Amino acid sequence: MSRAIVSDRKATAVEVRTHTAAIRSIVDELGLVQPHLRDDGALVIHSSEPGYKTANRLSAALSEVVGAYVHVITDDVPGASPAKAL
Repeated sequence: MSRAIVSDRKATAVEVRTHTAAIRSIVDELGLVQPHLRDDGALVIHSSEPGYKTANRLSAALSEVVGAYVHVITDDVPGASPAKAL
């Protein structure tokens, strides 16, 4: 389990993008489609699973890879836009 928590330093978009290959691999493992990256480093996903269970799992896994907290949100919230494909 990741030791990153919301109060930890949040990863920047540059830090997240640096790990694109690993992120895509983890996204595929979780059965998600193309994630999008906001300018503030938050990753936006679409999940058919209700709630934030998948987003939380992805955030924990990515935080370990990136070395800083990676904020993950679903695309069904107003704050999801604008984001660019990762």
